[in-house]
Amino acid sequence: MLKNNRGFTLIEMLIVLMIISVLIILIVPNLSGKSKQVHDKGCEALVNVSID
Repeated sequence: MLKNNRGFTLIEMLIVLMIISVLIILIVPNLSGKSKQVHDKGCEALVNVSID
């Protein structure tokens, strides 16, 4: 019987998915928090240009 060693085990796949999940959990809240800050600065810049 031939053994096929090409491929990933379930444990390896779970570890990779866990690492990706942790990175997403850390990155997404930071992006959503910056969105409001960028929007506010853009509005301030637009108001300053309109006044001049």
